[in-house]
Order: sequence, then structure tokens, then C-alpha cells
Amino acid sequence: MGFWKNRWQSQQIGWHRAEYNDSMVKHWPSLEIPDGSEVLVPLCGKSLDMLWLANQGHEVVGLEMVEQAVQTFFQENELETKSVKLGNHIQHSSPPFTIFQGDFFELKEGTVNADAWYDRAAMIAIPLDSRKAYVDQLRKQTKPNAVGLLITFAYPQKEMEGPPFALHDEHVFELFSNGFEVECLENIDLGDEKERGLTSVTSSVFRIKRLA
Repeated sequence: MGFWKNRWQSQQIGWHRAEYNDSMVKHWPSLEIPDGSEVLVPLCGKSLDMLWLANQGHEVVGLEMVEQAVQTFFQENELETKSVKLGNHIQHSSPPFTIFQGDFFELKEGTVNADAWYDRAAMIAIPLDSRKAYVDQLRKQTKPNAVGLLITFAYPQKEMEGPPFALHDEHVFELFSNGFEVECLENIDLGDEKERGLTSVTSSVFRIKRLA
């Protein structure tokens, strides 16, 4: 967690985007998530995508480790919050937004009971050896039949230390092979990202449904 706190303190937050994610705007409607549904956004930072999801009529529940990121989201959007300590986490609320601040992996099972989830920059921020635990936590914080939209970032891992860490299509299918239905909606060649010195960079968009 110290790594991410330092990145926020120094404002090295290159993953943050000042506009809504194009792939989310394009593909979210195909998930057919009803109005009023609770949408989980792991490692949410201060993402503007949460505003877009709220504008679709959803209740948005973010999970974020760094307090500064949480406070910045509410301050920049001029939202008054109510904060309550829940175990090792702090729940910050300003309807339709709720953000739990603390260690994602330590959040008690069933704290969130989401109908859907959205991941644009969470799994790619997590090293390979922690991703099974991430998927397990998704299962613990969502309802059966919950549907998620996952947007990946992939490149030859040996060419960059990360984060972001590469998340290839075959790994997505492997991680969600038990108890989930996985469908790839789009593959995108991110040629403009090659300025990092990478030989190839791609992104894929997945619809993932929890079956049990």
C-alpha cells in the first residue's frame, strides 16, 4: 500500500483519465444492468468513470486503499460525505456514492453485495501472484449472476516492470474459469502506447458473469 500512497502524494497518477473511458461508454449498455443496481468499482481512485456509472442510474460502491484518493474524489466533485469506521475500513458515503477505504483484500465477505462490477485499472495494478485472491474477493462482494465489465492492458511483461502489469486474454479466461462465464467483446491495438518502448500493446474488453 505504501507504493500507492507515495504515488498519490507525488501526484504520479498516470492511470487517472480526465474523461470517461471509451470502452466503458461503448460496452456497458450491452450488459443491460437495471437502474438502481449496485455497481462495485475496485481500486477506484478518483475515477470519473464512477460519475458516468452514477449517471446511468446506478449506486456506485468504490474500494480504494489510499485515503488521499478517496478524499480527492469527493472534494473535486463537491460532495459532502459521512464517514463511519467499519473494522479496518472507513466507509465514506455521499449518495449515490459509497467508497470503502482500506486494504481491498481484507474487506469482510458480504460487506458489499453488488449486482455488477467495473474494472478499468484494478487487475492490471495487481501483480500476477495476487490475482486469484482478487477474483476471490470479487466473488465475496457480489451477488450470484452479477455481471462485470473488465478492460485489460497487455504487453510483453519482460519489456516493462510494471505497474501496470500485463493482463493477457488467456490469463483472464484462466482466472475466471471457475464459477464465471467469460466473453471477450473487443480487442484493441493500442499503438500509441508503444512510446513506452513496448513492441506491442493491446487492450481487451470482457463481459464476465458470476454463475454461483
